Amino acid sequence: MAKLHAAMSVEEFDDNYFYATELKTFARQLGIAVGRRRKLELEALIREFLRTGTVPLAKPEPDRRSGKSRDKLAAETIVRDYVDDRRTKAFLRDLVHASVPALRDKSGQWYRLNEWRRTQLRAGQRITYADLGNRLLELMRWEGRFPRIPAGRFNNFVTDFWADPANKGKTRADAVAAWERIKSVPGPKTYEAYAALEPSRGPEAPIEDGK
Repeated sequence: MAKLHAAMSVEEFDDNYFYATELKTFARQLGIAVGRRRKLELEALIREFLRTGTVPLAKPEPDRRSGKSRDKLAAETIVRDYVDDRRTKAFLRDLVHASVPALRDKSGQWYRLNEWRRTQLRAGQRITYADLGNRLLELMRWEGRFPRIPAGRFNNFVTDFWADPANKGKTRADAVAAWERIKSVPGPKTYEAYAALEPSRGPEAPIEDGK
């Protein structure tokens, strides 16, 4: 059986049989994003590459659930109609794992990736899904905790709220109520400031007789 290589002809490709796993590996080597593509789709894209020598351009595809257009999930696709769903996240993970297979998710990576994407687009930058994959790779490789985002005061407050053992078992509604309280008083809008308002977090008060 012949081995897949970038210099092979279309005829040589068609004269041999290749397993789906081989096609996926070869497609990644060529720069073709695998995503959730089927074997026949990969074969067609590889044939086009062997004919032209360039990675096939991807076109937007309709979102079957909403009927709206969404970007074709491919590394070379320019980000225009981005959909932040499980399908997109799985595709971006696929791009990352093509380089570092064992890399694991990191808490906060998607929030920061979306912030980076919006910042780039607002600045008029042209970015592709390969760029998103590279940025996600950087985030997943980040050592230690991510730095705080100054504009995300609410997110920072909620993070500290959950980190306090005194709030174990409380709900998100409790966290939001705490945030609304600290917003209503003068001073810094931090969890530390909120905790200082709560008598129960200070020295335990003496129990009165008969209570």
